Amino acid sequence: MATPFSDISLYTPIPHEVATREYWEVTSLENFISDLYVNKMNGYKPTGATRITIQPSFHGTWLKPGKIGSIVSTAPYYNYHDYERLDKKGKYKYVLDLIQTATLQASEEFDWDRSVFENAYKEVIAANYKFQVDYPAKLSRDKKKLAALSIEKTETVTSVYASVTTNNHTIKKKLFEKKNSWRYDCTYMLAKLGKWFDTDRFGIAYRKNQLVIWYSIEQDKVVLIENGNEVKEINFKKHFFFQQ
Repeated sequence: MATPFSDISLYTPIPHEVATREYWEVTSLENFISDLYVNKMNGYKPTGATRITIQPSFHGTWLKPGKIGSIVSTAPYYNYHDYERLDKKGKYKYVLDLIQTATLQASEEFDWDRSVFENAYKEVIAANYKFQVDYPAKLSRDKKKLAALSIEKTETVTSVYASVTTNNHTIKKKLFEKKNSWRYDCTYMLAKLGKWFDTDRFGIAYRKNQLVIWYSIEQDKVVLIENGNEVKEINFKKHFFFQQ
């Protein structure tokens, strides 16, 4: 199986000490927009690429996008002071434009499907930077209820919800939230595992019940189970790499 496309990484020059609040504000915003943009690519894998890096420090030195193995590198123009003066929506747009410039430059150089990136850009703007991923609804065993999982993200928090419809009434419950791990967030995988445990409980079961998360309609209750024990909060770092 071919290695999937993983992410678009930004290495913008940030005039703040690493790990300071100011540093994380910038990197969290950049990662949020990058993650949203990649999500809007709808699974497209650019030919011969598993990752795109954006490195503005080399603007003017790199005359065109380059490629080492399956990693494509670009160096579009970026100015932190122009970025810093903007409000939140302006910063979103600035980072989105930076990503779009990089992907279109790479598309020209490596003959990728330009329309995928143009559509991703339009969809991010049309969504007004709201990050929500909806997964297919599943019918309960008694065929009387429908339930679906969804992921919603802010720059720093990922939340997973279950929406359950019965008798034409839908209730939406938050199953859990965690720190946003952006493109490498384990919730993308977990949300694909949505299932009915019986005619009352809907949720997620992962790897022989290491993690079990369900919402009970009758009890109107969310339960989190980790390694057989009911917990108030799941430590995702124990189970997945790259989790915050």
